[in-house]
Amino acid sequence: MKKRIKAIIAALLCASLLCGCAGGTQENPAYSSGSAVESTASPDNGSDPENSDSNPENSDSTTASNSGSNPENGGSDPESNSSAADNSTTPDVTPEKTTAATTAANPAENADPQEASGFALEWKQSSTWEENGKKCGGYEVTLVNNTGSAVNGWTADITVPGGFEIISSWNGIFSVNGSTLTVKNESYNAEIAAGASTGFGFNYAADSVFTPGNASVNGSSASSGTGSQGGGNNSTTASTTATTKATTVQTAPPAPDDPDGTTPVAAHGQLSVKGAQLVDKNGNAYQLRGMSTHGLTWFPDFVNENAFRTLRDDWNTNVVRLAMYVDEWGNGQCYMQNKDGSRKLLEKGVDICIGLGMYVIIDWHVLNPGDPGKYTNEAVSFFEDISAKYADYPNIIYEICNEPNSGAEWSSCIKPYAEKVIPAIRKNDKDAVIIVGTPTWSQDIDRALNDPLDFDNVMYALHFYAATHTDWLRDRLESCVNSGLPVFVSEFGCCDASGGGANDFGQAEKWLTLLDKHGISYCNWSLANKAETCSAFKPSASAGGNWSESDLSEVGAWLRKWFRNH
Repeated sequence: MKKRIKAIIAALLCASLLCGCAGGTQENPAYSSGSAVESTASPDNGSDPENSDSNPENSDSTTASNSGSNPENGGSDPESNSSAADNSTTPDVTPEKTTAATTAANPAENADPQEASGFALEWKQSSTWEENGKKCGGYEVTLVNNTGSAVNGWTADITVPGGFEIISSWNGIFSVNGSTLTVKNESYNAEIAAGASTGFGFNYAADSVFTPGNASVNGSSASSGTGSQGGGNNSTTASTTATTKATTVQTAPPAPDDPDGTTPVAAHGQLSVKGAQLVDKNGNAYQLRGMSTHGLTWFPDFVNENAFRTLRDDWNTNVVRLAMYVDEWGNGQCYMQNKDGSRKLLEKGVDICIGLGMYVIIDWHVLNPGDPGKYTNEAVSFFEDISAKYADYPNIIYEICNEPNSGAEWSSCIKPYAEKVIPAIRKNDKDAVIIVGTPTWSQDIDRALNDPLDFDNVMYALHFYAATHTDWLRDRLESCVNSGLPVFVSEFGCCDASGGGANDFGQAEKWLTLLDKHGISYCNWSLANKAETCSAFKPSASAGGNWSESDLSEVGAWLRKWFRNH
């Protein structure tokens, strides 16, 4: 009898040791830099006022001499030797080990750990409302892979109430058949490592309120819960991920206390892209209109709460674009030369917008070197980090490459760059709107129409300067929008493309009337008091807000009136 007991104990210990060897971790590969393309094409009249900004004290006469052309780079562009940061945001957590004793005691429950864990859906409700007699709402869903092995492709089937319709959606391919909502992966989020997760989201309308319940993933029943509670038997991984994310965003300010929904973000919430249109949390068309800063490190004084509040309350704008130059002529404070200073100034602007309930565009301003692929690794690292910090805020819009130029083509340069940077953002922020620049200083939007990116909630940048870009570019815009291309005018001016010369308010009004007709969002260049035509303020004006008429330049007075009256 003693020998038999000893044999059983030995067998149990052996099984326990074997089971303990099963855990492991998975490491995400680092992104690699795209190759820079040497430019042989000469610049056309698509140049931008920033091109003359090697010195913020440039006079109008100096600026005007550069009208209609893009100046050569006056300084060397330091190569980026840094590699991308580790892209993993989910901690390596060894799956919970099952002992042989537990197996013996519960053979039915523990015979197959993969079957016991399965998939989990974690639900986070983002909004609720009623419209046209329908119950409406929005959810962000985290799909956790607790099966014990990686999957490459997933389909979630979710039971929904009668009359269920999808208003808007992101990070998945959605269809409704009777009482079943089916969500299939996109190409970029098909693979989920063991213990890792991906996410998708949607806004809906239905005959009755939708409450998450019965669901399956890849044909097997999936557990459901809220927050980190839906992680099945391997909930340790899910809760650790949630804790890491919360810790990451603690340095960001809280959202404003606005129970009446009076601020733009409180009223309209998370934005998304539906067809060619930007829509709000309720699925209604929504237009952003506001100002772009000049280069943050050239005019840092304009990044202050009172200035942004004046733009919101007096100018009637709802968005600020923060132009963070990556590598620019004559400015030793741009990102590649002063990462910490540039980043702190950018985050100051983002935090102010969060506090004021305004939308904010984080602009990776690659006017120089022209080909965004030169700093792919830097961009991936930056956007992965900044999106982790601000993932929980609906204010944030990412512009990942301002004005590609100097021969940077769409299919060979810009699109491959975007296909590396966008997933870095999506790892943390599943639904933020992302703006991608287009060739020739963001004028050739037709190239993107013919070869679009395969991501949700992406828009394509068009830039114009009214005295230079007239009917021919408006015709291109209208053709692309009518063909379904979502366009965001993240920068425009009323003068010529150098930022100097005379304002052409007749052409500017034609442009803005067309943009308003199609509900296209736009930001004006620039929030600065530089001595050039495109600046909204006279050189004598302070940056502190509460501006009087005497502080405004010719274009500043015209813009304020336009924003207030439209």
